[in-house]
Amino acid sequence: MQNVFLAIFALIWSAITLVMNVSIAHDVGRQFDSRHFPSVDGIVTHSEVAIHHGSKGRISYSADIEYSFKLGRIHYNGSRLRFNNSTQGSGENQAQVLVDAHPAGSSVPVYYDPHNPEESLLFPGITGMEFFPGLFLTPFNCIMLGFLFWLGGSLRELIFHPVAGGVKIFSDGLNTHVRLPQLSVFYWGLLTTGGMAFVSIFIVGFSTGMQPSIPLAVASLVLVYLAGLATALWQWFKIRQGVDDLLINDTAGTLELPLTFGRKERLTIRFGAVESVFVEQIVHRSSKGGISYTYAPTLQLRGGEPSQHKLADWGDRRRADDLADWLRRQLRLETATG
Repeated sequence: MQNVFLAIFALIWSAITLVMNVSIAHDVGRQFDSRHFPSVDGIVTHSEVAIHHGSKGRISYSADIEYSFKLGRIHYNGSRLRFNNSTQGSGENQAQVLVDAHPAGSSVPVYYDPHNPEESLLFPGITGMEFFPGLFLTPFNCIMLGFLFWLGGSLRELIFHPVAGGVKIFSDGLNTHVRLPQLSVFYWGLLTTGGMAFVSIFIVGFSTGMQPSIPLAVASLVLVYLAGLATALWQWFKIRQGVDDLLINDTAGTLELPLTFGRKERLTIRFGAVESVFVEQIVHRSSKGGISYTYAPTLQLRGGEPSQHKLADWGDRRRADDLADWLRRQLRLETATG
């Protein structure tokens, strides 16, 4: 049931995020096109600072400026400053500056789409704010891609039932390697990129009054994605070194546990010392009282301290069960307890 709810949430999140991407891309594209819009003299018909009351008592401000212009015998009215509304501001001072610069009755150049004059604006061309939405959307897009990656893996597991839950298994001639990284390279890249973008939004946005220069906005985007790529490459290198691999030596009848879950060195265990392989259900409670579960394929040893050793920790119960079943067969265990 948890996976069903998460799948529905993932699809809703992805749909909303895609709509946001399309909407912002459209506005940025129109703003880019406005570089070539012709202009005509217009008159400001209304100019004031508008106050917006949001949730939890939050207040924001914007410059509410309306204008009119004439092409031939046709009169047009407009209120757009930029296609992405970035110039209208959210701070009172910023909005007041715009209102003071465009008092009612003043003349103002209006830029319009020659193919559709009703599409007009006061500030054409590209600024850093055309790149800032890319930074703003990056955390949402990273979450969306993570959800879609998880959905794809869940569907693959459900339809094709890959061996051992789909983990990578290969032999080096001596040992069978079962690759069990706690997070895939893809997830590491997404987490780093999304986290860096989230922090950068506040650093770049607040330090510039939400009006970054083009070089600063572009540099922030490049650094965010380079950080994600560098993290993914570093994790790929570590995984290739085999630190997350469970090693099974059928000839010696031993297991070597991966360097995960706090293990600083590999622990070698004889097949006969393994009493069972079971899946532990782990409860996670959020600060707001929400509950979620992950599932850890775990070795139960015959005596010894500690007597239990986790091998992985996944949100997919089916995948965890499949890995546990596969390990039982490798160790010639018939049943699982715990």
